[in-house]
Amino acid sequence: MPTTGWKRAQSCEADGERKIGLAWIGANISPGHNRHYAIMSGLKIDVQQFYSRMEKIHATYLKNKGAWGHANCLCLNRGPLNEEDLYAKSLVLHNYIFGVELTDTLKGAPGVEDTDLTVKFLTRNKADSNEENYGSLLKDVEKDMTDGEKIKVGMFQKEWTENTDAGTANVSGWQKVLDDSENTELVDVALGFGLLLAVKEDGELDLIKKSSVLSNKILKHGFVPRLEEVIDKEESITHEALAEEIEEIYGDPKKIKLNVPPDHVQSAFFPIIQSGGDYDLRVSALSNQKKAKFDIITMSLGSRYQNYCSKPLKSVYATAVKKLKAEDREDLIECLPKNLGFAIGAYFREGNLTLSQKNSVTFKPGMTFNLCVGFSGIKLSKADKAAAHDKSAVKQLEEYALVIADTVTITTSTADVLTKHQKSLTDVSYMLNEDEVADDDNDNDNGTSNGDAAYARKVQEEVDNERAGQRSSKRLASTYDQMADLQASAAEREKRQISLMDRRNEERVRELARAKRGKGKNDENRAAEEVEAYKRTKDYPDNVLPNQIKVDMANKCVILPIGGNPVPFHISTIKAAVYQKLDSVSYLRVNFYAAGLALGKEASRNMAKLVAKYAPYATFIREMTFRSLDGHNLNNAYRMIMELRKRFRAKEIQELEEATLVKQDRLIRTKNERVPRLSDLTMRPVFAGRKTQGNLEAHQNGMRFISNRGETVDIIYSNIKHAVFQPCENEIMVLIHFHLKDPIMIGKKKQTNVQVFTEVIDASQAVDAGRRNMYDPEEMDDEQRERQLRKKLNEAFKDFCRKVEKVASKNGFTLEFDIPYRDLGFQGNPHKEMVFIMPTLNCLCNLTETPFFVVDLNGVDHVHFERVTFASKAFDIVLVNKDFTKQPWRVDMIPNTDKDAIQDWLTDMEISYTEGPMNLNWKQIMGTVAEDDRFYMDTEEDEVTKKEAGWSFLRMFGEDDEDDDDSAEGDSDFGADDGAEGESEEEEEEEEFDDESEEESDFDGDEELEEQGLDWEDMEREAIAEDRKKGRRDEGDNQGIAKSTKKRRRR
Repeated sequence: MPTTGWKRAQSCEADGERKIGLAWIGANISPGHNRHYAIMSGLKIDVQQFYSRMEKIHATYLKNKGAWGHANCLCLNRGPLNEEDLYAKSLVLHNYIFGVELTDTLKGAPGVEDTDLTVKFLTRNKADSNEENYGSLLKDVEKDMTDGEKIKVGMFQKEWTENTDAGTANVSGWQKVLDDSENTELVDVALGFGLLLAVKEDGELDLIKKSSVLSNKILKHGFVPRLEEVIDKEESITHEALAEEIEEIYGDPKKIKLNVPPDHVQSAFFPIIQSGGDYDLRVSALSNQKKAKFDIITMSLGSRYQNYCSKPLKSVYATAVKKLKAEDREDLIECLPKNLGFAIGAYFREGNLTLSQKNSVTFKPGMTFNLCVGFSGIKLSKADKAAAHDKSAVKQLEEYALVIADTVTITTSTADVLTKHQKSLTDVSYMLNEDEVADDDNDNDNGTSNGDAAYARKVQEEVDNERAGQRSSKRLASTYDQMADLQASAAEREKRQISLMDRRNEERVRELARAKRGKGKNDENRAAEEVEAYKRTKDYPDNVLPNQIKVDMANKCVILPIGGNPVPFHISTIKAAVYQKLDSVSYLRVNFYAAGLALGKEASRNMAKLVAKYAPYATFIREMTFRSLDGHNLNNAYRMIMELRKRFRAKEIQELEEATLVKQDRLIRTKNERVPRLSDLTMRPVFAGRKTQGNLEAHQNGMRFISNRGETVDIIYSNIKHAVFQPCENEIMVLIHFHLKDPIMIGKKKQTNVQVFTEVIDASQAVDAGRRNMYDPEEMDDEQRERQLRKKLNEAFKDFCRKVEKVASKNGFTLEFDIPYRDLGFQGNPHKEMVFIMPTLNCLCNLTETPFFVVDLNGVDHVHFERVTFASKAFDIVLVNKDFTKQPWRVDMIPNTDKDAIQDWLTDMEISYTEGPMNLNWKQIMGTVAEDDRFYMDTEEDEVTKKEAGWSFLRMFGEDDEDDDDSAEGDSDFGADDGAEGESEEEEEEEEFDDESEEESDFDGDEELEEQGLDWEDMEREAIAEDRKKGRRDEGDNQGIAKSTKKRRRR
């Protein structure tokens, strides 16, 4: 403290009154930022906070005197101003008590109102160099001294010597007096002061939260965009220069559009940026002068908001060691730092409260820590770097480091993470296109080192080509190179497919063997349940007549008269009923399920089992016919029988659907926290055929959609198989789609796909009949508003997905939203309509049109391409399900231009494929495959006779033919220009042939197939082309007639 100190007086236990004696020798006041009430030299002090925190210091001392060194009094001096030491404990103490810093001299002597604390101010006396004041203070210190014992004076040992040597007017003289006194003993109270500041008050926690938000803002809007810019532009910048740019943001927060007072914002330490294999995870590390490498970059920054710190990076130490042992990664234990964080707040790093093995301090609610988990010195082997590009900076790394840290506050229930920056791998990693970099480097090398020699060789090659009669066209050469690359890529892809199919066959053999061992009894082996309408005749309805048909709707049976006796038949035994009226006579024929006849699709499973059970020895009634002159009763019975059959069938279907449903966990709603919510959404599928609009909320174990009519749909996190977020780019909607593991009931139907979306523009818009100017201001404003709305909705949905991922992760669930790869998308027809199909990381889907098309790639066994011929302009693909009892998925009418891209994608996803020239009967194929136990094996049952394993029999060409084709290509003697010239001549001949064939033939089967998938724009484009072609043909005929007329005239 700037002056000198305060002394604890004896507690008066008799009347419960307690006083604390305080004494100050004059102080000079420096600016602070806390609340202000009492005026001191133009500054204001929060008087209530002063007294409450002095009481807190006294109470903390009484609870744990050992941490305060059993001091009898405290002398916490603040020496001269030192801008380099921002975290001196005396400075932190002043900001904690006063909100300002009191240095060695006093400009004004304010008056402070006495409460239960006794405050005494001593005026500085220059005449005697404060000797009288020092004596008065020493007398108060020695007042409670007993015989033979020294008075223990608590002080900050680290600052004591520095203050004594500073030679200041007040502090240096007073410390010399204490050093020379024989009745005093100096003890360090740094530990007690650290424990005092470890538990934060509500106001302090609020400042730390604001400091954490500041750190997040600077990291997200300052460092990350700048780092991406450096990587994109391949700038050469040092770690220190990049750190200085981040440091400048604290001086001017408006650079990142942050409206906070600049004097409230300060960096806790100079940012630490490291890369290139040289990593130091200590807080005292510095950014060096080395150039930043684009390999593994670690960045550490800390922020202070009104003197309170936060720091983001990305049973504590023992828990970390236990976790590594449980994951069988004991090799990483030696890579852990000595501690995993420290207490943080007004004092940046409390050395006595580190998260290490030796520290035994108990956690308490209100404590705030910087939790920092990292590994350094992790070795990189050649196998680890094999997948990296040759030009990648990772190739030069021998070892690397990873670190992640957060500011965490301990509460009564759980830990509260204050620095809420994204930490998933996709948010902190970048994929660099090294091929372009390599090409640029090669071009630069050729241009600088041996440019003249390269140019001379190029000229000589052109001269040699001209002498040999070859064409030196760059366009033809580049076309040939592209064709060669495509052929090489196709050959390499085919080789990978052969090895992939062999590996997949082995995996499927093992999978089927495990499934066969774990397969239990299914529903087909269950015994049939006997049908019982009434237990005894007394249960018959009261109004049953001997010769009249009676329908009992309650007991689901029909009572038919046989020989004057009423006999009940359960409705499940009736196959059909037919009513006829001929003249004045009415007939009612009732057909029953019986052995020897086709039961039909409407027969229940239980009835089919009963028929099969009693068929060997029972006698069945096939039909019964009733005749009546009065058709009123028969007609009424017929209508009631048909209605009862309809109700029974509907209930049976519902029971079958619900029987396969898996019981879902009950949704646990989030309480006392802000719930992530998306409003004004439309859900598909709808309730009862009506448009369903409402809100989507994320809770502890799932999400709940609440419609405007009060209907609810719960989606449990554990039941979500795939979650897809599709932003609005070329579509009219932005959507979130959930593909479920087990179906849920929405309305009266089972649903596996649930989607919520918001339309950016209306699906149908009124188009003005008149032509509009492309520079119409109203139209331009509408387009601008639409772009802004698209961007706003995309950001809102994306932010909601991130919040849902955080909520799921916080409650122990794994949920990650996929985004479709639009670049890999293609047009196709999965459900009688041409749609745009896009792959994601885990599935192939179209989510904008209904019915939804979602194929789980983990459930795809093989893909077959149909109608792959040179004459066809489109092809089909069939995705075979691993469950052979289910029919494959189909996508028809895919343009041929997308075939190579789809095959490359399938190869990258390690899914085997084959090609064929025709459509196949997949129902028959799947039946045959399901019955073959050795389908994936390459031998017959004798294990000697060879056969094609798996789906190899679908190949258009065998493996031997492919090898022959490869060898034939390798033996070719044609040069690049010869091949290009020959191809151009063949193309000209093919064009002439195509023109002739178009004139001769008016029918093309492939065009007939394509006509189904054309939209209005394509049909209009083809009509215009046909008109132009017809116009040229008519013009040519007219010119031919004119030429022949001229020739006749000349003759």
